[in-house]
Order: sequence, then C-alpha cells, then structure tokens
Amino acid sequence: MKRQLLLILCAGLMGLPAYASYGPYEHGYGIKSMGAGGIGFVQPEDGYAVNANPAAAAFLDHRLDLGLNWIVVQPGGSIEGNAAGDDQKYNSDGARHFPIPQAAYVRPLSERLSFASTLFAAGIGSDYRQNPYARFGADDTGGLSVTQSGLSAMLAWRLRQTQAIGAGINLSYRAFELKGAQPFTALSQAPERVTNQGSRGGLGISLSLGWQAQLSQTVSAGVGWRSTTYTEKIDRYAGVLPDQGRLNMPALWGGGLAFTPTPRLTLAVDYQRVEYASEPALGHPLARLTEHDQPLGADAGPGFGWRDQNIYKLGLIWRASERLTLRAGYSQGSVIMPPSQTLFGLLAQAVGKRHYTAGATYALTPQWEMTGYAAVQPRNEVRGQQSIPADFGGGEAHVFFTSYSAGLSISRRFGAPAASSAP
Repeated sequence: MKRQLLLILCAGLMGLPAYASYGPYEHGYGIKSMGAGGIGFVQPEDGYAVNANPAAAAFLDHRLDLGLNWIVVQPGGSIEGNAAGDDQKYNSDGARHFPIPQAAYVRPLSERLSFASTLFAAGIGSDYRQNPYARFGADDTGGLSVTQSGLSAMLAWRLRQTQAIGAGINLSYRAFELKGAQPFTALSQAPERVTNQGSRGGLGISLSLGWQAQLSQTVSAGVGWRSTTYTEKIDRYAGVLPDQGRLNMPALWGGGLAFTPTPRLTLAVDYQRVEYASEPALGHPLARLTEHDQPLGADAGPGFGWRDQNIYKLGLIWRASERLTLRAGYSQGSVIMPPSQTLFGLLAQAVGKRHYTAGATYALTPQWEMTGYAAVQPRNEVRGQQSIPADFGGGEAHVFFTSYSAGLSISRRFGAPAASSAP
C-alpha cells in the first residue's frame, strides 16, 4: 500500500520529462532561488528552500508555494575522424521543451518546531532523430531518459531564536529508458538487457540534514547535506547499469553565507559539492572494460565516468519596495564529463558550466505573491580526447549543451508571520 501511494504521488511528475542544468539537477531550489543564482543553503524565501537545507523551515511562515519551471535545451554532439563513417554533427532535437512542476508546503507546529514537505523532479537524457550510434549498427533513432520525482518531508527545530537544525526523508521514483544502443550489447554480460527495454524504474530513499543561523545582525549562514539516494535495481537494464541494474543518485552537500547590510539588500554566496564519482553508474569510466576486465552490467562495470562537481553561486536580492523584490545571480560549476568519456556522453550531455539569472517577486496582497525568473546557460562543449575505442573505429566524440529557462510561481501565506529573527 505504501509503495502504491508513493507511485500515485509521483505519477503527476513522472508524466512530464525533466531535464536539468547541472547533471540531472536544476541550478536552484524554487523559482525565487533560481532568480538569485540558485542560492539555497541560506536566505530562504519560499518552501522549496528546504530541499537544500531542511533547517530553513524554522525561519519560514505557514505557506504554500506552487510553481512551474520551463527549460528549453539545445544539446547534441559530433563525431570526427571515425572509420565507421564521415564526420557528422548530431542534434538531440526530438524533445527540447521540459516543464518541471514544483510544490512546497511549510507549517510551524509550535514556536520551535516546523514541518515542511515538497514535491520534486529531476532528470537528464537525449532524444536523437538521427542516432549518432547508427554508424556502429544501432537503430536510426535513439536516446536516453533518466527521470526522478518524489516527495520530501522535513522537520526543523529552533535551538534558539536565531539558530535551527533540520532533518528530513526523501522518497522518490526513478525511471530509466535507453533506446538505440545496440552496438554496446557486445560489451555486456547480459546483452539482452542493454537497450530497448522500455521505461523501467524503482523506488529510492535518501536523508537530509541542515543547520542555519543568524550570526549577527547582518550575517547569516547555513549548511545542508543529502545522502546518496539508494534505489531499487532496474532488472531490465541489468546489462548496461553496473551492479546488474543499480542507478543511485549522488550525495550532495554545501553551505552558504548571506550579508544583509541594509534591510533592502542581501548578498549571498553558496558552495555545493555533488559526489558523482562515488556512484558506479555515474562515476565509473568506460576504461573499466579493458583496464579492469569489467563488462557493462558487472558489479564494477563502466558508467558515464563523471567527476565530482563543485558549484559556486552568487545571488543579489534587492527589496525595491514593500511589494516588489528584484533578484539577480550567477553560478558556475566544474564540468563533470572528462574528454575521455564523451562517447557515452552523447547520451547525457552533462557539460553545463555557468548560469546568468534574474527574477522578481510582486506581492499582490499581504497573503498572495507572484514570482518569476529567467536564466540562460551559454553553450559549453567538451571535445573528446581518446574517446572512441579502436574497436569502434577510433576518432573523437564531442558533446555540447545550451539551455534557456524561465519559471513562475504563486505563493499563499497563512496566518501571522514567523519570528522576525530569520536569517
């Protein structure tokens, strides 16, 4: 019954493909955060901030936030110097528009204890009308879809008026589908479970912890951590995912500082670390085929070969009037795809590097407010180096990615405001 309930809760989100900006993740936490460069560990402005730092719930009003983020992507790649075919560029143009819904609810239960819950979605993939692997014997079309949606529940406890801790649990459903990857069946220990198995998934769980405090009248700080998301094995893709179908999502952690020199102005900085390399499906390189004699699907088999990612964020919040708040921001992340891993990287173009953002909130009434934002992620390319094995004809695969995003949210505040000493 519990499993069925979670599947029902996730169904609405799973019906919409998700495509994020830093690997499978969006660049921020909620529409307000996204307009301010994605800052999230400190300076909470809506309920979605608890996804970065569960302690944020202690400093928020009783409120409901509903939003929609819309991402337009321009991913693709090219293959050069390959004996199996001419040099060619490939656009992942089968699907480019990705609406990602957001929802968050926060309720103070007492002067010290607050509850928060959010619905979330993430994902990455490709959709080629002209499959780059067709030159190796694959179907004419192909691509990858990895989506995750779920429900989080958080509790935050005020240690004192200016300091709080928080903890939460995140329940999720992961779906995986790979099409047009027939050439890789020869590299698998279970070739019948590599590609074209339809969309298959499993349930996952992770834990979150956070701390947030106002250190002085002008400076506040916060830290947050989310564990690895442990997920059920996807048996139908046991021939391509390591450990016979295991696809866990990586642990995240980071912290932030906010400086508020005047009541109208806040400047915030965040640092975030995403530990891709420790998860076999995401971090194991293709070289494990030869250097470790591990075929696709083996316990220590190859994955995408991603590196851990460091992300730096800068956000500016200007309270122009009692009703209008303006935001701007910038974020930059290290590129997680090494040049040697671009052959598999054509499936998931995780080469995003930076974002420029702007946003605004307008208070319609003391209870209702509307928020919008826009962001651009300029084109970035990873050019392959020794990326295509000799058995596939050698040469190099190159991967590029550009995205544009915009979002709207509406928020409803209930009752009296929370305590005034929030960070």
